[in-house]
Amino acid sequence: MVKSTVRFPEPVVEEIEALVDDGVVESKSEFHRFCSEYVLAQLDPEFEPETLDFEELEAQLIRDSAGPSEGDGISFLESVLFIRKHALRGNVQDAEDFIDHHYDPHDRDAVLLEELLSFYHDSAPDSAATPRRSVQPEQR
Repeated sequence: MVKSTVRFPEPVVEEIEALVDDGVVESKSEFHRFCSEYVLAQLDPEFEPETLDFEELEAQLIRDSAGPSEGDGISFLESVLFIRKHALRGNVQDAEDFIDHHYDPHDRDAVLLEELLSFYHDSAPDSAATPRRSVQPEQR
């Protein structure tokens, strides 16, 4: 095998080390090999991964990003609309509860919804109002 040195941000290394500590992967090297081969396999359907137990690692590490964790049929767009509606009305707690109930906390969609919610919440003066488009026609 060929050795290659790559630098990663500290938070990335910490997450990888946590996977090693949890026993998901045996080493950081195994994680890096798996990730490299996974990406190559996604780019080239004819690529044959050589990592031992590639399919098992794939099942453990790659989460289904199809949407809500409970499979209740809510699309991501519907979730965005729900979060936006509640944020605009100042019902931040209801929006947070929705995300917590329908999504795994580590799911990419959950992270995006939390960011959307924080945008509305943080941009609101005194957290009571949120940005809205004007419904009045522009004066010329």
